[in-house]
Amino acid sequence: MSRADRRRWKSARTLADLGELVALWLTREVQSLPGYQPRYGPDEETTPLIGVLAACNRAGYVTISSQPGLSVTGADGLLWQQRAAVQGFVKNPLLVRELTGAAERAGLIVVLHDLLDKPGTGGFAATLCDGEPHTVFGSALSRTDIEVIWSGCGPDAVAATVGATQVTLIDPAYGPSTRLWEALEPVVTRPTPPPPGPAPAVLCRECGCTAIDWRVCNDGCSGVLDQADGRCRACIDPSVIIDWSKEPEEKECALCGAPFFHAGSYCSLGCEAADGYSDEDANEDEQPSPAPARPCGNQPDDPWATSPF
Repeated sequence: MSRADRRRWKSARTLADLGELVALWLTREVQSLPGYQPRYGPDEETTPLIGVLAACNRAGYVTISSQPGLSVTGADGLLWQQRAAVQGFVKNPLLVRELTGAAERAGLIVVLHDLLDKPGTGGFAATLCDGEPHTVFGSALSRTDIEVIWSGCGPDAVAATVGATQVTLIDPAYGPSTRLWEALEPVVTRPTPPPPGPAPAVLCRECGCTAIDWRVCNDGCSGVLDQADGRCRACIDPSVIIDWSKEPEEKECALCGAPFFHAGSYCSLGCEAADGYSDEDANEDEQPSPAPARPCGNQPDDPWATSPF
């Protein structure tokens, strides 16, 4: 490995840093990858997959091994069969959920591990040589295994990898197939959402009122309407009279469990939006369901009437 590449891998501090460097190695902007022969790029069979694999690494799915599905007779005269497969690390639990969901909908094999799993277990044969298992994907990796894979990388990046979820996706069928890569692509190429804006001021800088303009205290105050000012209506306009005799009822946020004192089911707009549930939905849920239809006349005995199906 060149000095320049060695410095780049050693400077990695996060799993995202490793993912970017793997993507650069796939596209040959970095010449060497830890654990591989120096100045040696991806295998020729990986060339059609470079785009989706680079996207995986930049999206947070840092890959350490992959292969396309194929079925060929090798130079040794033996039949080699491969399932399409990819193995790597994911730190973001939301991305783990999105990857596994897409894989399950596509009918792929999903293998998840962490450091609590026994090393070497849980793998699936992904390559057969004349019908005999030759390569396994998805076996649980130990801390030592991971440190060897990322030998020479920054210790913080290695530690982040050790704590990440080990995610392996495998096509159940041997032979040429694009099912795995078609399932991955929409997940890893999805536009990154913009960072959230600043949270609204919910605490009046003078009196400590916790209402904001979308929830009313029902005591004459409408909360912090002017975010630039940071004061509630009562502090801005002395003519507003607050009835402090009404003791507010403490409630618990339906999403995060935080206490609050205003109307509604959520402590903030953020929790309401994240839960995708509104008070109108709650009112609809409370509507009584129609009574079941009652049979008329003599009904023939139905031997399946008590079946749960």
